[in-house]
Amino acid sequence: MTSQSDDRSYGKTAHLYDLFDRKENIEFFYHYASQADEVLDIGAGTGRIAIPLAERGLQVCCVEPPPAMRREFEKKLARRPELADRIWLISGDARSFDVHRTFPSAFLSGCFDHFLDDQERRASLLNIGRHLAPNGILVFDVFLGLMKDTPLSPAGRVGVGTRKIRRFVGGKVLPGQKKEVTLVFEVVQDGQIVERIKERGLVGITSRGNVHRALKEAGFEVSREWRDYDFKPYQEGDSLLIVEARNQSWR
Repeated sequence: MTSQSDDRSYGKTAHLYDLFDRKENIEFFYHYASQADEVLDIGAGTGRIAIPLAERGLQVCCVEPPPAMRREFEKKLARRPELADRIWLISGDARSFDVHRTFPSAFLSGCFDHFLDDQERRASLLNIGRHLAPNGILVFDVFLGLMKDTPLSPAGRVGVGTRKIRRFVGGKVLPGQKKEVTLVFEVVQDGQIVERIKERGLVGITSRGNVHRALKEAGFEVSREWRDYDFKPYQEGDSLLIVEARNQSWR
């Protein structure tokens, strides 16, 4: 059986998300969230980061657009009723969400690439800044190494009961500083492929200079930059850029 999705809604793959998103960055984001005991998590996904933070007593307001991802998040919360008063999950995207209050810190993990152009980046950063306290901290990661076509290639394999799930990732650079990313998941049982799911979506290609420009236009000032989640300083040419910026729009 083959199914396909082209709308980035994760409607057919949200249940597979946690199997392959295993970046070791929870301690990194906890470092920032713990400084004020609460945080705004934009693009929270299935709660992979938010739930461990709440387990440590932090308050986390989570913003997530796709309904399928929110449903997976809600399933986890249903199994963890003791976290109900620490996690607030709402629908919305970075450009338009509104929770009518500010936070001392906010972060985006694996989301900045989904802003497709400078207009989206600036609008999103402006709205995030509106939800940050004066001098509040925004932390996000952005993958800069997107400037080439990549063939569909193996990108992980996990076992789930009697089944194995294989993931393949490829991409094609498009005009307008965008890249079409193709994800393929194959479910294998007894040596046979019993399901194949294909999903296509767009990500925006940007540069460190464009990131800095968008932050400045939105009222942020870059304070530090990292190359990984172990707090190693960013060096020109690194593929991963992690930014710590402070909200200066109140001045």
